[in-house]
Amino acid sequence: MADPMTSSANGTAANGLADATAALDPIAASAKSAKASATDSLNEAADAVSKAPAALNEAAHSLLSAARTLLEGKTEVVVAKGQEVYGKVKERAVERFGDTDVLVREKPYVALAIAAAAGFLLGHMISSGRSQVVYLRDAR
Repeated sequence: MADPMTSSANGTAANGLADATAALDPIAASAKSAKASATDSLNEAADAVSKAPAALNEAAHSLLSAARTLLEGKTEVVVAKGQEVYGKVKERAVERFGDTDVLVREKPYVALAIAAAAGFLLGHMISSGRSQVVYLRDAR
């Protein structure tokens, strides 16, 4: 036969356990809901991370293509200016050559003197970097 004291304690414990389980059900449901929400958030983050390299690649490609277009435009401008300056320099060189040719034909001695003076000055400037000191020994 069962002890009446023990059976009433078991009944009270069972009722307390049922009450505790009933109280924990909303918490468990809330935990399951939080877990599902966190899982969804993690899945969305994983999708965003997996799509990020493609988006970065596309952004880099568009940036580089815009930079290329800009540089091509600037290069064309620089080339056009360079060709213009080259044309002007070439014209001036032809004019100066013509002037020099006339001077040499009309005054050859003056042209020869100018060439000699220029050669002397150039030679002096080149040799001025070396020491000009000469040491002599006594002949004993």
